[in-house]
Amino acid sequence: MTKKELFNLMTTYNSRSASLKFYDMADRYILTIGDHHFDLNDHTAENLIADLKDNTFATITDHNRHKSAKITK
Repeated sequence: MTKKELFNLMTTYNSRSASLKFYDMADRYILTIGDHHFDLNDHTAENLIADLKDNTFATITDHNRHKSAKITK
């Protein structure tokens, strides 16, 4: 998933925010956009977080030894 795909999903679901976090209980990254949830594999999620690192719409933090992102537009 790319930044562009993420922002397109946010537009599709009419959401101004999204979050991407690693959930220990699920042992995976989950992208949440409004009421919609998408499982992402580690590689895809880590690449998306790296791609968002310098984006003004994204805040990157550490969450349980994994990077997480909060995206607002």
